[in-house]
Amino acid sequence: MSKKFLAGFCGLMLCGNLAAAELKVGVVDLRKLVDQSAQSQKSQADLKKEFQPRENKLVNEQKELKKLEEKLEKDIATMSEAEKRKMEKDLIDRGREFKRAMDEMRQDYGLRANQEMAKIQKVVQEAIQSVAKEQSFDLILVDGVAYAKETLNITGEVEKKLGGGKK
Repeated sequence: MSKKFLAGFCGLMLCGNLAAAELKVGVVDLRKLVDQSAQSQKSQADLKKEFQPRENKLVNEQKELKKLEEKLEKDIATMSEAEKRKMEKDLIDRGREFKRAMDEMRQDYGLRANQEMAKIQKVVQEAIQSVAKEQSFDLILVDGVAYAKETLNITGEVEKKLGGGKK
């Protein structure tokens, strides 16, 4: 549903006398709910715990590569041509492997973060729908709201349904 259509529909419903009953509208700050929910915080902690060992390993490998570069720079004058080529090749090979491992970890992290975000969004959506049904809302607006009275904002109620938020 396009935003223009939704805005037009809301305008008709609010301004026109299309319905005898009053339209009950609520507004939710979805970004706040997703970013500050307890589920989001747990997810971030779980991802950090899951990827910390790989990150530590990559940091150590980066330090080793730096030491190898420094050793090559320091000892290059006293090395034979064969030793120099061998060390340069080793440095290039390890650098490539490091880059590949870094790219792989970033991709894996991105994939897992997206999976976790989808789970969080589903839980938030269910909480919004639950509050809407419990309080008999006819319409809940989420994105694209330029202005809404604070009395229409039900973000806090949805946050309670989710179990709090930031502590």
